Amino acid sequence: MIDEIPGDLMQWLRGFYFVAEKGSVTQAAITMRRGQPTITYQIKCLERELGITLFDRSSGKMKLTPEGRHVLEKVISLFEDVKEIRNTPRREQLEYEGRIVITASHAIIDSFLPRYIVNFINTHPRVTFHVEGGVIEVVFEKVESSEADFGIASVDSVPNTMVCHDLFETGLMLIAPKNNTFFQGKSPTLRRIAQCPLILFSRTGTIEPFIARRFSQEQLKPRVVMTLNNFASVKKYVAQSLGAAILSGFAVSKEEKRLFDVFPLNQYFPKRKYGLLVKKKKYFSPAVKAFLRSIKPDIQFKK
Repeated sequence: MIDEIPGDLMQWLRGFYFVAEKGSVTQAAITMRRGQPTITYQIKCLERELGITLFDRSSGKMKLTPEGRHVLEKVISLFEDVKEIRNTPRREQLEYEGRIVITASHAIIDSFLPRYIVNFINTHPRVTFHVEGGVIEVVFEKVESSEADFGIASVDSVPNTMVCHDLFETGLMLIAPKNNTFFQGKSPTLRRIAQCPLILFSRTGTIEPFIARRFSQEQLKPRVVMTLNNFASVKKYVAQSLGAAILSGFAVSKEEKRLFDVFPLNQYFPKRKYGLLVKKKKYFSPAVKAFLRSIKPDIQFKK
């Protein structure tokens, strides 16, 4: 027998989720397009219904209590189940529809995803995409909170709440202006690379610390003239002869290899693995499943 529950409970839970996610009633109200008093009322009703305190308000901020964190996990799982129920009648349709949300590193967005997204939209025009770039911490956060359906990034380890499905591995490449004078016709050793002007990524990414560790192992201090957080911008400054840059191999297209002097660095840096990051037990709509299979045909979905 299913116990009777208040008719507004789902709205209370939704309000609680957004306050927990945003850390603020004001920001939650903006996201939900509701008034602040409405959100405050929903939180109070939910706390009264559950008989627990969901937020610690002593610091003036909405900080989850241990009980609140436990409830948040259940709420995210509940809304995943609701999403699955709402999609059930459409499962047998041949035409996919809906929205697919992806979080990924900028290199993946610029150089890996375009062909898959374009092909999928051409085949399934009723599907829309929202793609958001960010550093690995942002990718983890959006996958964990279910803001994104899945993420794609290069990671050495993943949280125990997620699964990583290997996609591909790639080596690093050094790109330099065409006919540059940095290496004077010689092969770019690590020492020579460290001595030439370098354009690197900010330390908030995954590739720069990876490169920095290798230089440190050889007791070399690279001559960094600029740091950026976008692959496309790095290549533009290299084209302007500001310096050389170290990029993931897949991020340098065949056309770009004709524009730059390109040197594989497999002898100095190990290959990096990229994978699909998904939350364990997450529900995927039929459209998301179909898109994931277009990227990784052998992917298995488990409840």
